[in-house]
Amino acid sequence: MSTKANSVTNPAAAANDAGLYYENDNRVGYRRRANSDHFEYLDTEAKRIRDKQRLLRIKRLAIPPAWTDVWICPSPNGHIQATGRDARGRKQYRYHDRWREMRDENKFGRLADFAKVLPKIRRRVARDIRLADLPREKVLATVVRLLERTFIRIGNE
Repeated sequence: MSTKANSVTNPAAAANDAGLYYENDNRVGYRRRANSDHFEYLDTEAKRIRDKQRLLRIKRLAIPPAWTDVWICPSPNGHIQATGRDARGRKQYRYHDRWREMRDENKFGRLADFAKVLPKIRRRVARDIRLADLPREKVLATVVRLLERTFIRIGNE
């Protein structure tokens, strides 16, 4: 498998390619605790972090104050640097800069490939949408046409 394909389909390999560790916020990490007018950060043993370098790294993550249940990766080389819940309870992520760069490169590289086949997809949609009755191909063509005409993005609320 090529490195490009591997980094698209295998996130752990992608993290490794970027010189990062593939992290999981289920493992023990740093935590954030509100303390009157500021936040304190607790290490993996629930002791307050006082080391200026670690605190600076945490500050640079720019974790929104509204996030709750904040987890912070103990390693500066984890692909996920922090997670938390926003005001609506949705899980949010802060990724390592190198991880985001690599994923963006992959995404935009795939976008160029998609642009090459888009005319063929549109021809197929135009053909299938004219089919009689409601075969699977016509239903799928209708969905694709709706996505294209309404600019709906999968995953948006």
